Amino acid sequence: MLKKIIKDLVFTVNRNPVSSFIYEREISKRSKLPITDIYSLSKHIQVFSPFTKEINPANDWYGHAKNFKKYLNLSQNYQFKFIIEHGTYLNDKVAEVELEPNLPTFLTYSNFRVNVLKKYRDHAFSVGPFIHYASTLYSKEKINQEKKRLGKNILVFPAHSFSYIIHEYDKSWFINNIKNLTGDFKTVRICLFWADIQLGLHKYYERLGYECVTAGHILDPNFLPRLKTLIEISDLTISNDAGTHVSYCTYLNKPHIIFHKVPKVKGNKKWTKTSFDIWTAEPYKEILKEFSKISHRVTSIQRRVVDKYYGSKNNIKTPSELRKIVSFTEKIYQETKR
Repeated sequence: MLKKIIKDLVFTVNRNPVSSFIYEREISKRSKLPITDIYSLSKHIQVFSPFTKEINPANDWYGHAKNFKKYLNLSQNYQFKFIIEHGTYLNDKVAEVELEPNLPTFLTYSNFRVNVLKKYRDHAFSVGPFIHYASTLYSKEKINQEKKRLGKNILVFPAHSFSYIIHEYDKSWFINNIKNLTGDFKTVRICLFWADIQLGLHKYYERLGYECVTAGHILDPNFLPRLKTLIEISDLTISNDAGTHVSYCTYLNKPHIIFHKVPKVKGNKKWTKTSFDIWTAEPYKEILKEFSKISHRVTSIQRRVVDKYYGSKNNIKTPSELRKIVSFTEKIYQETKR
């Protein structure tokens, strides 16, 4: 409780006109940078910077809340009264940061997660892949220009590190598997997580001559638009882990292949256990099974398993439907405050 009070106080102190101006200027500058400028796009942004107006700051990790508000034509000053689940979980666990806020409802991506989250709150709503609610950062014309420049291309998502642990995977084995597929592909690009770029893990791929790109920092509201742009440009996507990117690529109708080998894990014991809990969960194994098969198209079975665990077009909400959820959760929140 004391920890939360201190965090809320620091967030409040940093929400001042000067800090807001500095943050907005930085984001504006980053929005104009090429996706290949991985150093500038991954530079540190203070977690207590005024990156959000949300009651629950984690709602705006990856710019989720901002993109939903833009989709609904809501003021960015409005505060959602639900907890937005920020990442993909292929087991029955819930992140601690998701349980900290005193908000009565959850917004998530799939019915699978709704059933898990209802153990913690009375109400939870699935809205499908969050990338649906984001625009691309590039115009259609610029996306076509990039596709022409790159030719038929592969976009690769190496498994990324977390705050307290680093996954050391077999990079040469991973790259060799990719090379076996590159026959009629002109370009391979590596999409790296901002934290891994800060750790210098991109240098391995640069030394091999690959063009490295990034969706940007977790506190950059253009993260999802940038990621959507990268996926739209690609013809085939590859990774070595079953993360959120699998659902986004499948939803955008881009074939995805997973070359998975259990990595060595270094760091916090608690987070190490969390990783192994995910890798041994049945949903995770089911995703791996279907996406480890070499296919240059999205298969019907892959789509079904993604729909089951990550959400599908059936979960997508129109602006009118999503506004009803916003109104409903606002009402519940106000009732709990009485």
